[in-house]
Amino acid sequence: MKRLAIHVDTLGCEADESLVLDDLLAHEGVLAAEIDLARETLAVAYDEHKTTKTALLEHLRFFGLIARQLSVPA
Repeated sequence: MKRLAIHVDTLGCEADESLVLDDLLAHEGVLAAEIDLARETLAVAYDEHKTTKTALLEHLRFFGLIARQLSVPA
């Protein structure tokens, strides 16, 4: 399992949060996802044998979310 933290500019409201989380959790290989609206951060845990960081970022871009900064939580 790998983890990815993504800072995004376009998370604006709880409705967006619900849509993003539902969609991410439906993406093959995503094990967990959490959004912190105050920090504009999206944290994702995923199975690296089923998806990749690049695939996740492309999936988010499809919904208009652009990563400002990426980090891998310790």
